[in-house]
Amino acid sequence: MMNRTKQEDNFSNNVIWYNYILCILVIFIHARNDGIFTVPVWISGIPVLNELEAFLASDVAGAAVGGFYLSSGYLFFRSYSWKRVFSKYKSRMQSLVIPYILWTLLYFFIHAAISRISALAAMFQEPEIEITWRTMLDAVLNYRYCAFLWFLQFLILYVAGSPAIYFLIRNRYSGAAAILLVFFTACTNIIKNEQAAAVTNWLVLYMLGGYIGIHLKGAVEAGKTSFRMLAGTLLLAAGAFWIYKAHPSVFGVLFYSFSFSMALWCLLLWEKEGVGEETMPHARDWQKNTFAVYMTHFMIVQGVNALAGRYLSQSMGVGFVLFLFLPAVCFGAVQLAKKICGNGKWILWKVWMGSRS
Repeated sequence: MMNRTKQEDNFSNNVIWYNYILCILVIFIHARNDGIFTVPVWISGIPVLNELEAFLASDVAGAAVGGFYLSSGYLFFRSYSWKRVFSKYKSRMQSLVIPYILWTLLYFFIHAAISRISALAAMFQEPEIEITWRTMLDAVLNYRYCAFLWFLQFLILYVAGSPAIYFLIRNRYSGAAAILLVFFTACTNIIKNEQAAAVTNWLVLYMLGGYIGIHLKGAVEAGKTSFRMLAGTLLLAAGAFWIYKAHPSVFGVLFYSFSFSMALWCLLLWEKEGVGEETMPHARDWQKNTFAVYMTHFMIVQGVNALAGRYLSQSMGVGFVLFLFLPAVCFGAVQLAKKICGNGKWILWKVWMGSRS
């Protein structure tokens, strides 16, 4: 096996940081708790903490989902070829499909258990759930008890159609035309089925990420970006955010997600004075647990928010502090579980985490 270059090490390190930051933002989306902590903190007649939490959870963190689709498409297609179709399918079966099935079933059984314990059923407002093959199949196909896994289901669909996507984007010019066509379809709301429309919307960013991975890989992984490039991408992201807020639309969401992701990547690659080969500090082991955190964060934030709101206080002051610390709680809980599982070496951990150590 050939030794990795310093550029490849720097790229891998920056990918870990990119995913880590986006993962924190995804946790913020689901950690929003102003519906539980219902006593606001008023400053000059404004519920400041409610407004700040809404801004972080909805406006800033809202770009994270698109950022993940962009990077997923990039990483999948940067090494794609017709010869690797089946090996790609095999790897994604292990890393996406099997964990998706296992986690949707786990959430189903957790909800079923809660529905049978009267105190918990009352706290989480959980009606009794029947355990049958039909309800289990429904839980898997419709991510019934883990709504956040729609992201993973869409990603599985894109991987399933990856040969067709690759056929469309492998040529620089026809690929750009294909992406523009899908983008136009998404922005004009031609597709009336809500699920199909959502799949089409996020497909734009997945295809765009794949296109960049095939045709602009050298520029993305070149090493460092200048302050001028960083400033330009930040200004573009600010403009996209204004469009996103002032004119809500599919165009606004996609443009903001793309520009935010580009600005974040340029920030990670920004050439700072006194920094060596790596543009970011070397990522710690616990920062690599983003998949495990993604799969578990929902139950953690929902449980902690519910318990804190019931037994501590309903003040938004408490709720906002908890909101800010929940990402640390999620990463800490996962790292502890990983250490218990032989530092990620147990076969049980590898299966549930898609062969990620």
